[in-house]
Amino acid sequence: MLLSLIKYFRGYVEVTLWGYAPERFFNLCSNHDILIWDLSREGDICHFKISVRGFRSLKPLLRKSGTHVRIGTKNGVPFFFFRYRKRKILFASIFLCMAVLFTLSRFIWKININGNDSVTNDSILQFLSGQNSSYGTCISDIDCERLEEELRSSFTDIIWTSVRREGTTLTIDVQENLTAGKQTVASGQLPEEFKEQKQSGYDLRALHDGMIDSIYVRKGTPLVAQGDQVKKGDVLVSGALPVYDDNGTISAYQYATADADIRLKTDYTYKDQFPVSRQERVYSEKKQHRYGISIGDHYLQIPWKKVPYEKYSVLDERSQLRLCDSFYLPVYFVKREYGEYEIRQMTYTRNEALDYAKENLTAYLKNLTEKGVLILEKNVMIKKGKKKYTVSGSITVLENTFEYTLNQEHLDTAPDTEDEGSAENGSE
Repeated sequence: MLLSLIKYFRGYVEVTLWGYAPERFFNLCSNHDILIWDLSREGDICHFKISVRGFRSLKPLLRKSGTHVRIGTKNGVPFFFFRYRKRKILFASIFLCMAVLFTLSRFIWKININGNDSVTNDSILQFLSGQNSSYGTCISDIDCERLEEELRSSFTDIIWTSVRREGTTLTIDVQENLTAGKQTVASGQLPEEFKEQKQSGYDLRALHDGMIDSIYVRKGTPLVAQGDQVKKGDVLVSGALPVYDDNGTISAYQYATADADIRLKTDYTYKDQFPVSRQERVYSEKKQHRYGISIGDHYLQIPWKKVPYEKYSVLDERSQLRLCDSFYLPVYFVKREYGEYEIRQMTYTRNEALDYAKENLTAYLKNLTEKGVLILEKNVMIKKGKKKYTVSGSITVLENTFEYTLNQEHLDTAPDTEDEGSAENGSE
């Protein structure tokens, strides 16, 4: 393919040869390094292709071999320019097109994202837009190594990234932490705002009312046991570690960050509402297909015609123009489908209402499960009112959830360094 392009740009001619010793002619061409290709023979007449430069070197070889040639077809860029040398607008258009292609080749027009699951493409594209590395960004402004570091620091679920640029294409490969999304509020890590403080004593406090199903303390003093009922805000594990003297009494406290696995059995209140009737699109069998070109945000339909439907939906199939594997342009060929519909007021039947309520409940439970919450029991009922359905009840779950709070005992017993300093200065 590349060799054919080179021959075309240099120009070549199709030649017919006849005469006394064509075999000697071809031997002379070989000795003088003159390239000939697509050679064929019909009786005493030979047909072949030769470059323009090679054809200009044939005169002494033809005289020695006693052969004659006649030019058939002239092909290539030199002959094209010569043939249309008087058409200035054509050449201006060609140079303008080349200038536009060169300019477009300096920007990113295609972004491929691979390996992401929990992190959506939209989230990554929005991040790239904030980093000025999205569609239409100049290639020279993109720092692949910096983007890799920023991706890992901005998305906690991503543990490995690779950003590379090929032509006008930016390819982002990521690898996510398989355990990401399964952690609960209690991840065992101290919140960032607490890390900046010098306070070292932190307790674990209940986020919900419930019963302690199990508790395993790695660091700290447990204040509850299995089977205890707790309220929201109760301290479950204290960061104050008592130090006993020889008499068995508490002489001091050592303060640390409490760490534990606590499974709390609690009830979530569930409530959902939706109207008895709804507006629904009812599609007819009438459809029309149109074709057009999209350049950036501008769409040109070819040919332009008014859509004959009063209400219709639009579905696009877009195919981006590319000159090679990694050279994409901001031009899209669009196949657009218009589908006619009408709005009808529909009323939920009992079964339809149950199905809709189940879908919402399933989505809610799935969200809890993804956070590491174990569903134990569901007690949900649906009631029909005059204008809406009401779904309410409770969901019993088992979860490992708590929050950090500063240890109050440590705060109460902390020395006032300001007062001590003023007292010392006074005594002196």
